[in-house]
Amino acid sequence: MLLSLLLAAAPFPLPTPTVIENCARAACTSAADVRVCKCLKPTEQSQDLLVVDRPEGRRVIWATDSHLGEVTDFRVWPVDLDADGQRELLVASLMSESSGMAIRSWDVSIVDGAEDVALHLVAHDFGGDAVKGGALQLTEWAWQGVGEKDSALFFVAREYAYKRGALVPTKAPVLRRRYTPEFEKERLAALQQSGDLTLPGRTFLAHPSTTRSADEPPRSFRLGTVRAVTRDEPEYELHAEDQEGQLVAFSSDGEAGPVLRLGDLKSKRLFPLRYWPMDLEGALLGRPVMMGLSQQAPTGLVFVQ
Repeated sequence: MLLSLLLAAAPFPLPTPTVIENCARAACTSAADVRVCKCLKPTEQSQDLLVVDRPEGRRVIWATDSHLGEVTDFRVWPVDLDADGQRELLVASLMSESSGMAIRSWDVSIVDGAEDVALHLVAHDFGGDAVKGGALQLTEWAWQGVGEKDSALFFVAREYAYKRGALVPTKAPVLRRRYTPEFEKERLAALQQSGDLTLPGRTFLAHPSTTRSADEPPRSFRLGTVRAVTRDEPEYELHAEDQEGQLVAFSSDGEAGPVLRLGDLKSKRLFPLRYWPMDLEGALLGRPVMMGLSQQAPTGLVFVQ
């Protein structure tokens, strides 16, 4: 009963604009002696920030990307994801909204309940129903093959547990729902009805047309070992050495090599877009990897052992 109450905690109130020193614009929301604020950079040389202040001077700060200079477009949910009796904070800040379909990309962070650290990822069309029974469902839009030559747009969801500052794939299947005129109508209605910019991903995927499957590791690949990780928050680069001694660079934004997409080799499950575990170096340095190839060139897909 206690666990169900912790998991059902109400979200923080919607953020309201405020004035914070050294912020061009700022907005905050507070609940139970915890304050979460978004601070837009005062100069082009600085960065937009999200700041969590908790009792006893505990503070967590990280860099983020803002959408069109908006400052109130973030949401906060308190939830005990690892069942240790201390609620994590699930913080989602809008990064962008595409033209046409209006796909909303969210910078999603989990601030640990016990330690002053956070992990980060990107999710599409995120919503408060992402958490269910302690599991976190993370969604994205992706073009995928249909038949031998065609491709189609799918809404894809993968489920994870949160343990010790990292995401662990569950045994739940990967859910995929094809974008059809019926789905388009349903999603447009949800966009119009949303009062906080979030969308009900689980509701979308409860449709009978949703399929259950798995991720497929690359058929063509190169084995290697992670030798270096360099940070340029909110992005990072990964450098792996293949079996021939050559270094291959990947980056979370694609500026220093193929766009990095991490996967877990044991479960053969992809991690979310732009996944950044709390202990980035500890999770990657020295780890054996399988690097996906297309026509002998790295694709950016890296499964970590």
